[in-house]
Amino acid sequence: MKNISKDIVIAGGGLAGMSLALQILNRTPSVNITIIEKHTFPVHDTTAKVGESTVEIGAHYFTEVLELDAHFKEKHLRKYGLRLFFGKVEGDFSEYDELGVSELFGIPAYQIERGTLENYLYELLTSKGVNIIDGAMLGDITLGDKQHTIHCKQGNKSYSFTARWLVDAAGRQALLRKKLQLQRPTGHQGNAVFFRIGKRVVIDQWSEDSAWQNRVGEPGKRWLSTNHLMGPGYWIWIIPLASGATSFGIVLDDQALADSGIESFDDTMAWLEKEHPICAKAIEGAELLDFKLMQGYSYGCKQMFSEQGWALTGEAGAFSDPFYSPGSDFIALNNTFVTHLIERDLKGQDIRFESILFHKFYDAFFTNTLSLYKDQYGGFGDRRMMSVKLVWDYTYYWGVFALLFFTDAIGDIDTMRKITPDLMKTQQLNQTMQRLLSERAKRRLVLPTKSVFMDQFLVPCLGELNDILKEPNVDIAKTLEKNIAIMEKVLPYFEDMLSDDASAEISEEERAILGDYRLSVLA
Repeated sequence: MKNISKDIVIAGGGLAGMSLALQILNRTPSVNITIIEKHTFPVHDTTAKVGESTVEIGAHYFTEVLELDAHFKEKHLRKYGLRLFFGKVEGDFSEYDELGVSELFGIPAYQIERGTLENYLYELLTSKGVNIIDGAMLGDITLGDKQHTIHCKQGNKSYSFTARWLVDAAGRQALLRKKLQLQRPTGHQGNAVFFRIGKRVVIDQWSEDSAWQNRVGEPGKRWLSTNHLMGPGYWIWIIPLASGATSFGIVLDDQALADSGIESFDDTMAWLEKEHPICAKAIEGAELLDFKLMQGYSYGCKQMFSEQGWALTGEAGAFSDPFYSPGSDFIALNNTFVTHLIERDLKGQDIRFESILFHKFYDAFFTNTLSLYKDQYGGFGDRRMMSVKLVWDYTYYWGVFALLFFTDAIGDIDTMRKITPDLMKTQQLNQTMQRLLSERAKRRLVLPTKSVFMDQFLVPCLGELNDILKEPNVDIAKTLEKNIAIMEKVLPYFEDMLSDDASAEISEEERAILGDYRLSVLA
């Protein structure tokens, strides 16, 4: 067994690892990369992995940064927004209260067929000269200062690599996180049951009510959304896949999990028949493709990047929560930081300062994302709380996080240092709003259903924030200041809307920012 020298070894050939390899190659074509993956390619198109839904940052990363736009348009489904349904309904599905959009905002997102995408990346990378050792088991890993040794075994073959860079993209195996004792608790308790069925579930067929059908600008397109059925302490996802399969997940806090009694697929169906019989009926008789139960899924990481030439990305590093589908966003963020570090290191630059600063940036993004979930699951069945929460969270996400990524400011240290005071201001505003939401969530409210539609597309500030992301040349400092002004204006309106004695009156200033959204929320 001879030792093979490489610039980079990536442990894990899933979405995080292969997209990182492609991003590095796009910027530094001469780099020498080996990927070690436990599964054998090609994998099944409908593979048992979470992370099928993308939002704007992840979608932008895959289609624009990695230049996979044509593949996504051909092989994956265009997502029809995020859509939430509230209440406990046994009659017609149109009786649920609905939170979503009547029309799409401009930045596209997708429902990903994970196996299809990973097979495509495998073919693309191997054509570019990347050495992918699949069906392999990792052995000993010895870390040094830009001199790492990695052993693996593929069938009867054994390999030994020496690499300047080692990146752990092997998911919840947590190779480096365990080896270096980097695990950090988040204080967020979340549990998930997820499964896929060999059947296309079209929720548009769950009601024939014409008024309900015509709420959306393109009737019959709701099934393309990431659809959610909401309840106190839980939510259910329904995600369509291009293969014709449908992904389901039930995500619960500890109290909701204990109350549900879910341990198996039979338990899951019994719970659905009681809580959401319309959904249960749609699943009956379909082929079960896979089933998993995961408890305590949330964890953090003390260090993501090192000047000694190692890094973590994807779920190998940290994971907050699946609501809002942030997994691909954090792949995009981590991979971009890692790519910048490797690029600068291979040019002979000192990366000690950058590795520390990039982790601080990452940690701030992760902490703020975690705040969207921590102590809030109790309010997930509360129509009023969630209608306020989603507009605020979109405002923060598009106005801050997405703005930084779309302009590639996150890799520009000078720009990030310049705008740090404003970023700290946005964090303070977000923390204030999340505390208000957490307080209401303690009550675990479920309001009587009224078949109302809370249309986020009609909220002026959301359209404005999304449109900015389409502009090629943005003055990030001025734009961030403008977005902060929006956040400062909407926060007191949202605080009032969360109170039990909220007024239905709308000022002209509020109407200019939020339209008539208050009226639908308080209906």
